[in-house]
Parts: sequence; C-alpha cells; structure tokens
Amino acid sequence: MSDKVKKKSKVPWGLIFNIIIVCFTIGLIIYFIFSEDGFIDLLNSGLKINVFWIIMALAMHFLNLGIDTTIIYLFVRETTPGMTFRKALVASMVGQFYCAITPSSTGGQPMQILYMSRMGIKGANATSVLIQKFLVWQFTLTVCSVISMVLRFPLFAEKLDFTMWMLTVLGFSAQVFMICALLLASFSKKSTTSLLTGLFRLLAKLHILKNVDEKIKKLDAQLTTFHESNKELTKNKGLVIEAYVLTFIQMMAFFLVPYCISMSFGGDFNVFDMLCAQSYVTMVSSLVPIPGASGAAEYCFSTFFSGFFDPQTMKSAILLWRTITYYGTIVIALPFAGVKKNKTVVEVIEAAQEAEENDAIPEEVSKA
Repeated sequence: MSDKVKKKSKVPWGLIFNIIIVCFTIGLIIYFIFSEDGFIDLLNSGLKINVFWIIMALAMHFLNLGIDTTIIYLFVRETTPGMTFRKALVASMVGQFYCAITPSSTGGQPMQILYMSRMGIKGANATSVLIQKFLVWQFTLTVCSVISMVLRFPLFAEKLDFTMWMLTVLGFSAQVFMICALLLASFSKKSTTSLLTGLFRLLAKLHILKNVDEKIKKLDAQLTTFHESNKELTKNKGLVIEAYVLTFIQMMAFFLVPYCISMSFGGDFNVFDMLCAQSYVTMVSSLVPIPGASGAAEYCFSTFFSGFFDPQTMKSAILLWRTITYYGTIVIALPFAGVKKNKTVVEVIEAAQEAEENDAIPEEVSKA
C-alpha cells in the first residue's frame, strides 16, 4: 500500500474532535435559550431588562477590541513607519478570530504573523511585536489574578467544591509559573536554554519526545527571538508604560461585561467583587485546551457568579456574556479573517491548525 493510500485511510481524529466541539457549542446555545429558566423563560417572566446596560456591555467589549488594535498599532509602527491603524485592525481581528476557534487560542499568533507579513511587515518584526504584546498581557493578567486571590479568595472559596477549588489553585499556580518562566526567558536565555534542553533530553530518554535535536534547535531560535524582543521592548520606556496602561484598561473593560449584564437585570453589586469573579473565570477556564474553553467557561461563570445571579437569571447571563465576548467576537472578526464563503466552521478550524503546524496559510484561507 502506498503512502498516499495510507494517509487517506488514516482516521481524521482532529476533524472528528472539531465536529464534536462545534456541535457541543451549538447545543449549549440551544440549552441556554430554551431550557427551564433559560432566555425564553426570562423574556416571558416579565422581568424588565435595562437595554442601556446591555449596550454598555457591548461598548465594553468593543473597547476591549479597540485597545487590542491600538496596542498592535503602537508596537508595529516602531519598526514599520508605513503601518496604518486599518492594518492593525485587520491583524487584531485575525488574531481574535483564530484564537477563538482553535484549542488554547494557539492559532491566533501564527495567523497574525502570516497576515502581517502579507501586509509588508517583516516576519521577524511581526513575531517580535506579538511576543512583546503577549508579555505585557501576561504580566497584567497575573497581577490582576494575584490581587483577586489576595483580596477576594475567601469570598469565593466557600462556594467552590473540591474540584473547582483545586482548579482555581492550579490556574493561579499556572499564572505564577508563566510569569517566572517569562522572567527567566527574558533575562537569562542561557539558563532557560539549559533547563529546557535538559527537560527535552529526559523526555527523549523516556520515549515521550522524538526528533529531540531538531526540537532543541528550534527552541534555541525561538528563545533568541523572545530574548531580543524583550530587550527591544524595554528600550522605549514610554511605550512600555503606555502598553501596560492600555492593557490594564483593556482587561478591565473585558472584565466589566458581566457587571453590565447584572445591572441590566436590576442587580446592584460591588463592582470590584465582580471584576475579581471574572478574573477567576478567566484564570480557571484558560486551563481547558479546547476552542473557547466551551463548557468550562460556562461552568466557571455559573460557579463564580452564583452570588450575583439567581437561578432565574443565571442561564440568560451566561448566554449574553458568551454571545458578547465569544460568539460575537467570531462574527465581528470573520469578515477580516479572509475565510472563503464556501468553507464550513470545521474546515476553518482545520485550516488554522494546519497554519500553526506548518507555518503556512492553507488554501482554505484566502489572501488578505
């Protein structure tokens, strides 16, 4: 049997998984709309929804997307004088779209780099910009997580079962570990390379990792790029401060969406408590390696926001929150992503994953 025949006969587990995720997500939407105490029941209950606060929730998310575009624009124009805000908007929306449809948001940055390269931005510059942006975002998110854990963990701890309690601690530990790793990689490339090379060698001896020499070579190149990007970031102190301030505002805008939804239902809660609740939701759901953390995000929301929404409004709150921050983002970003109209959602996900693995835009995605 030829290699071509063997390849065709292989079970497409990735495709099957993506179909399951798409069907599961659609099932969740239907459940939150039509089940008992769902959105239809809420509309029929006579509860007056304050449309102003729904508009404010939308405004907060648009502010989040707008700041994301602005940060990309500020970073890119440092190395590419011809950069325009429109190009930054396209790059931002491409990232938003492919982050939303790929596991653990892994498809976002590879597709952004490829699209930015087609815009005339050097691949090395595009990579550097996205690394710098990631550094600022991760540091800001970790600081917010630390503040939430220190000041408000007792408020939420009593609502958590053992599993969710452990996931919260694990999510927080992952954030702290990420920052430690970023700091080590930023300021000591040699130590980072030695540690990871040793880990790769160990995994190879345990027959867990293959082609170890090739992976170490690739790792060294990535760490060099990362280290140089961090050095470039720290040169412009004004840009660093501006990026951190904007990222903090961006994060707060995203975290305020549930607060606006609660206000639309007539709630009147402590805004800081709700910001912390969203911080926990983001921290824990990010551990789940499926597109949009579908299922996990909804479950985390129902757990951490149980003190802010009653059983009659919880499902509707989750539906509105996910529609604004996740499903809505996909719809908004889709026209910028250059996806051909005759392609299904599953095929688009496959295209993004192929781009991530092969560093090339496949045929399923049209030219920008």
